[in-house]
Amino acid sequence: MLELLIQTIINGLFIGFLFGLAGMGLTLIFGIMKLLNFAQGPMIMLGAYGAFWVYVLLSVDPMLGILMTAIFGLILGALLYRGLLFKLVQAPALASLLVLFGVSMILENTMLNLWSPNPRSIPVDYPTFSFGLVTISGARLIVSAVAILASMLLMVTLKWTTFGRIIRATVQDRNAATLMGVDVTNVYMVGSSIGIGLTLLSGGLLALIYPFEPFGGLQYSLYSFVVVVLGTLGNPLGCLLAGLIIGLLHSFTGSYWTLNMSPAVAYLILVLTLLFRPGGLMAGRD
Repeated sequence: MLELLIQTIINGLFIGFLFGLAGMGLTLIFGIMKLLNFAQGPMIMLGAYGAFWVYVLLSVDPMLGILMTAIFGLILGALLYRGLLFKLVQAPALASLLVLFGVSMILENTMLNLWSPNPRSIPVDYPTFSFGLVTISGARLIVSAVAILASMLLMVTLKWTTFGRIIRATVQDRNAATLMGVDVTNVYMVGSSIGIGLTLLSGGLLALIYPFEPFGGLQYSLYSFVVVVLGTLGNPLGCLLAGLIIGLLHSFTGSYWTLNMSPAVAYLILVLTLLFRPGGLMAGRD
């Protein structure tokens, strides 16, 4: 029983870092532009497919494929802002939700028509480390390390760099930032680029440890929304902490109940957060 408990905690922490990374992509776009990316789940699946096809077609190391997918996500985010999101920044919330819901439908059905509904995965064989009955997957270690590194880079950028200060100034008061010479349009575009880049990166990492299919993004959309609400919308550090909490709950549900109930538990956490602490865990903290 002790080994099962330790294994459950280890697995929960590993997947929690990935949930936190996916949530950061979502919360960054909301924090800067006040837009909820309803296409978060399909974009995660797009990242998974991107990493898979780079691995299959180019026969390169999976991590290189994941990096290339993240770079594609940065470009896609900038193009998506220029082509669509800039029109939604000042639009009513309902209009932006409906448009992004439409984007999610387009992405899902495009992936379905291009690549069939069959589940896929990246067939890599990283070493596994065993300590008695407790095992640590090499793939999960790599995924967690990359997720932690990307999360730390984002938080350091936002906290300690000039560009990070510009972003925070834009978030606090767009008009004042504009009067101080900040090009708000470029800030929004870069924010969209980084947010969607992180989302596709999380999808590529996901493909290393879980199978995926075109309509598999729904549960990851749910996890991402729970993470950003629990961790406080617009707060990257809160996302990382909330990701670990949701990852642990996901793992404990799978070990001691059934993994099929994990989305229901996540939804319950979302409801409880909205009822008892609607601002999230990091509300009122910088």
